[in-house]
Amino acid sequence: MRFGIILFLFSFLLGLSLHAQNRIGTGKAKELYDIHCASCHGPNMEGGMSSSLINRQWQYGGTDEDLFRAIAKGFPDNGMEAYEGVLTPEEIRSLVIFIHEQTEIGEKEGLLKRLEPRSGVFSSEKHDFRLEKISEGTGILWGIDFLPDQSMLVTQRDGTLWHMNEGEKPISIQGVPEVWEYGQGGLMEVAIHPQYAENGWIYLGFTESIGVLDGGAEAGMTSIVRGRINDRNQWVDQEILFRAPKEFHWRGRVHVGTRIVFQDGYIFFSIGDRGKKDMAQDLNTPNGKIHRIHEDGRIPTDNPFVDRPGAFPTIWSYGHRNPQGLALDPRNGKLWETEHGPRGGDEINLIHPGKNYGWPVITYGMNYNGTPVTNLTRKTGMEQPALHWTPSIAVCGIEFYTGSAFPSWTNQLFVAGMASQELQRLVIEDENVVHYEIVMKNQGRIRDVTTGPDGTLYILLNSGSPRIGAVYRLIPAGPVTAAR
Repeated sequence: MRFGIILFLFSFLLGLSLHAQNRIGTGKAKELYDIHCASCHGPNMEGGMSSSLINRQWQYGGTDEDLFRAIAKGFPDNGMEAYEGVLTPEEIRSLVIFIHEQTEIGEKEGLLKRLEPRSGVFSSEKHDFRLEKISEGTGILWGIDFLPDQSMLVTQRDGTLWHMNEGEKPISIQGVPEVWEYGQGGLMEVAIHPQYAENGWIYLGFTESIGVLDGGAEAGMTSIVRGRINDRNQWVDQEILFRAPKEFHWRGRVHVGTRIVFQDGYIFFSIGDRGKKDMAQDLNTPNGKIHRIHEDGRIPTDNPFVDRPGAFPTIWSYGHRNPQGLALDPRNGKLWETEHGPRGGDEINLIHPGKNYGWPVITYGMNYNGTPVTNLTRKTGMEQPALHWTPSIAVCGIEFYTGSAFPSWTNQLFVAGMASQELQRLVIEDENVVHYEIVMKNQGRIRDVTTGPDGTLYILLNSGSPRIGAVYRLIPAGPVTAAR
């Protein structure tokens, strides 16, 4: 009994410590700033003997490269010392990220006022809208998709697959595969086959454990299956489409992915690096990759590494940290992906076959405790993100809006943010993000977003403690508004 209490207290205190390290303004980067920068720029970057760093009025440029160069080379004529040789490149990189974090805090104060709903109406650049609750789960909701009758299948991370219909009590589908709910893992993605009306196939992405490692620790990995639901709300006809061999299962709690999209008889799905970051660069492992298989699980003969000895044959792209968003641009069929960075460096990427997206060799983020991952943000042979978020928003599901309720949003990409509790709208032209807007904030952690068959936009919100997930939709609250 006494040992159990001690173990509980140790776990509780460890959790508090980790939570504190994850907070903006903590860790090694903060210590570096206090030692080398605060005397001139102020303890809160508000300015002192030198200018403020939180108003983005930076005399020598505000890109990551500009800030890095300014710290490394200094400006001796203006009294700023050069810090290369005093700080490592990795430490300078951490300071750059820290400056972005603190700047973001100052900018958000005005943003929050604009995003507060007035009489239940949210105002954005193009449309005003209301939030309408549709249904609710009993735990953390993860993925959503619609059946032809406009009812919904919604995954709950603890392994529950809900069948939800507006105005009716949710039904739990029986007989779904047993999931390994551990840390970030569990039942995650649900995707309805485009020809569901003809074949009835439903695809699930989840973590499962198929045994223990030497030493007795249970291990798991992301798997993909498909099955059907019969008229008694039972999961039947299951087929395993992707299951990594046991040697690739890992006991870690983090970075399992996953999303699923369909295209031309194939499915794409994502798996995170599982906390083993170097594996994202290793083509012999499934970790940190986007994968492509046929809808029935066969391996395509034209996958980019299918003929390379030792390479995992399902790999489509690699160098990913934790991809939890996948979507196809309806205008051209191009595949877009979002992935979690560490502290900073969340990314959105246009995915090309065989390309290397850099993690952990290059990143715009740093470790949660403020120490550097690397000093590199670019390297020859590695792809750049179309956009990165620093600080992190904990980016998750994405959706190109194709409904009719919000015509000025057509074909624009909506991005779910969990830690930031944001829904963002991105305008993409010629493979570039040319504009983005936060359309909603502080209503709960947004895990997924999708276009509904009624033409509105649906989101999964998880809030409270313990977190309970619910399905909401955005409905128009008036005519199209002029840009504010």
